[in-house]
Amino acid sequence: MKKYILQRIIIAIVTVFVVITLTFFLMHMIPGTPFSTGNDNITPEALAALEANYGLDKPLVEQYLIYLKNILHGNFGTSISFPNQSVTDIIKKAFPVSLDLGLRALVFAVFTGILLGVGAALKHNKGLDRFSSVIAIIGISVPSFVLGTLMQCLFGLWISSWIKETFHTSFQLFPISRWESFRYTILPTFTLGMGSIATITRLMRSSMLDVIGQDYIKTAKSKGISNAAVTWKHEVRNALMPVVTVVGRMVGSICTGSFVIESLFAIPGLGKYYVNSVSARDYTLTMGLTIFYSIFVVASTLVVDIIYCVIDPRVRLSGSRR
Repeated sequence: MKKYILQRIIIAIVTVFVVITLTFFLMHMIPGTPFSTGNDNITPEALAALEANYGLDKPLVEQYLIYLKNILHGNFGTSISFPNQSVTDIIKKAFPVSLDLGLRALVFAVFTGILLGVGAALKHNKGLDRFSSVIAIIGISVPSFVLGTLMQCLFGLWISSWIKETFHTSFQLFPISRWESFRYTILPTFTLGMGSIATITRLMRSSMLDVIGQDYIKTAKSKGISNAAVTWKHEVRNALMPVVTVVGRMVGSICTGSFVIESLFAIPGLGKYYVNSVSARDYTLTMGLTIFYSIFVVASTLVVDIIYCVIDPRVRLSGSRR
């Protein structure tokens, strides 16, 4: 087991190093500089002074080595488009919002997806099964920005307008932007969680159907155990293993928020800064956020691999054979 965990840690470190290297050199391959974007009147002297201030006048390899050294000390540099803020400060300020949105969406997706998947398997080829299939198709096929816009129009505008006209009140069912009280979180949470709901529902359904047909389930029923006990203690518990793996790998991506959802609902998370940094060609902010995302995703995947190894010994045994 120690050997397996050590292998996963080494792979994680190499993955992060590759991401850092690719991100650095790809960003510097973009034509122009961050200071020339949208500013045609800048003088060559001022441009040279700005590049010297941010270390962009040094050879590329030297810049890369300096950047690696700074990252090892937890320093992602100072943002170019937000000159009074370091990238680390921006992450500390915006990441909790993205994390809050992601955790809400993840909890919503896990509970809804498992319930729909279990119901679909128990009511195979019946109404609930067809309903869950429709939900899965919508979650997979409809892009998040389309679904989010529909949610804003339906619940934030049309239904709210009908309530105002019918009951002569200024009450708005669901706000369509910003991140304040609980009501503001409902639409973005639903929109972000729909894709994960579709994945979990389909996986839970197929896993449940596979478990239901196993001999030990038939044996449990023949012993006179109630259907509810067989369902929750034997079928659901054994069917959850593949779902746990998928949900664990979702944590890294969904808990870092969504660029599209945060921009669509005007949520002050990392997505807003990431979009602005790309459009402004902010080297340090774009690289810092990309590396932070990659570290978070790789770390969450590593934790899931270790937990899964502890839960299921067959994982480390198969890994040792390879």
